[in-house]
Amino acid sequence: MNRCCRYSLVVWTVLGGFFGMAKLMAQEVEPARFHHVMLNSVDPAKSIQFYSRVFGASPVKFRGVSDGLFTEKSFILINKVATPPDSKLNTGIWHIGWGGVDVKNEYEWWKNHKVDIHTPLSPLPGPDNFYMYISGPDKELIEINTMGHHRFAHVHFFCTDVNESVDWYAKHLGLKPRVPRREKPKGDMSTLAGIWINVIQCDNVTMIFFGKPDVTPAPPWWRDEPLKDIQPTKDRPIDRIAFSYRDIQPVFERMKAASVEIIEPITERKEFRLKSFLVQGPDKVTIEVVEAKPIPEGTWD
Repeated sequence: MNRCCRYSLVVWTVLGGFFGMAKLMAQEVEPARFHHVMLNSVDPAKSIQFYSRVFGASPVKFRGVSDGLFTEKSFILINKVATPPDSKLNTGIWHIGWGGVDVKNEYEWWKNHKVDIHTPLSPLPGPDNFYMYISGPDKELIEINTMGHHRFAHVHFFCTDVNESVDWYAKHLGLKPRVPRREKPKGDMSTLAGIWINVIQCDNVTMIFFGKPDVTPAPPWWRDEPLKDIQPTKDRPIDRIAFSYRDIQPVFERMKAASVEIIEPITERKEFRLKSFLVQGPDKVTIEVVEAKPIPEGTWD
């Protein structure tokens, strides 16, 4: 074999190894399953009574040790805190949301039952299509909008960069956005067409990503000052969201190798009988990855 042939063989051997590694790295990440929302509450019993009365969530003894709520295919878990958490709406999680059926009449029912109305009934495009916001016991924000059901339906995020956020969830949790990328609209954010938005579906929970309302004047759907700097969700009323895998050790090693910011390594959380680790997601959203089997409809182990 002449020198040229030997050189070509070496080059192709190296390239073959490189492309083989690249193919391995490009393999799709196993999709995570949605597991729970973690709330901080000064009175967990009051929170459980509220979500049970208003939204029909089922009070449960989670894994036999912790009082929580079951919402068809995921949980609301509650961390008891000594002082009321800061409820200012300036974190990467804007609110959680439930569906409604006849929201216009349901709104009157909620008012009569002394639910704390944050944002009054407001119209959405389309016939008989409405939304409203209420405040939970610890001032967590909850949306109710016309969806044809009364289920726990969504988590709504604020993003500095919508594309970077959905890319993160796709890369590290295997969750695919509705469209790969969306260009940031120009102009104001007063209508849906002017909002930078993308969506990821995880089990029966819709994850909605909005570009943060940082424009002046603020859009009509945003009651506070323009949101310039997004703050961490840690220690807020909605502290974190959690996803599950059957085995989290390889997930932890994969995220660590990818330089994901690890907040807490794999830990046995005795108060919930959970094995999990915490990472920092986009826009300082705390994300928990727990070891658990997928949750079937209406039941769990």
